[in-house]
Amino acid sequence: MNGPIEVEARQEADGELRPTAFVWRGRRLAIRDLGRRWQEDGERRFLVMTDRNQVYELAYSQAEGSWRLVRRIKGRGKKWGLA
Repeated sequence: MNGPIEVEARQEADGELRPTAFVWRGRRLAIRDLGRRWQEDGERRFLVMTDRNQVYELAYSQAEGSWRLVRRIKGRGKKWGLA
């Protein structure tokens, strides 16, 4: 894991970036819920829950204009501040 990925995202009216889907292992995963967001190591981090109830941590580097999948989090979404 921890590699570059393709992410679909939109910018909200308040300027906040919101990922809506990403491609991992050749599959497009729609993001159902967006959880905690924070800055870490010069990246914008996002906890997201897919439509398959799987939780992932995504990172966006504004300097590079690229996304990466940091990790898949095992466990239920509520435990991680989602849904």
